Amino acid sequence: MTQYFVDGTGAYLGGFDGAEPPEGALEVPSAPDDARQVWDGSQWGPVVLAPADFPSLSPRQIRLALNDIGITSADVATKLAGNEAGTIEWNYATYFKRTHPLIASLTPAFALTEAQVDSLWLYAAEIK
Repeated sequence: MTQYFVDGTGAYLGGFDGAEPPEGALEVPSAPDDARQVWDGSQWGPVVLAPADFPSLSPRQIRLALNDIGITSADVATKLAGNEAGTIEWNYATYFKRTHPLIASLTPAFALTEAQVDSLWLYAAEIK
């Protein structure tokens, strides 16, 4: 019978059937749906992506998502005034990565938290 284990931080270690799990492993009732989920003591949490794992967005996706939260392209242009490299990136990029320095510079400019940008990014990725 397969038993499932996590480490002390709740990170999934795997299922073991007849083999000994690593020392200090804690048994949990089931495997996660996704190995990136973390056990919180009573259930598996949501998949938490590192920014490098986020999908790339098209300019259309990011602009529509920003518009949905009240940030227009004109607002972005205003924040980028005087930043020629940033303006070129914004106007001509064929895709945006979550880890791009332009995104990092616009996050505080619009008083957004990293968690808000992560949520917005995943929302934008669903725009077709």
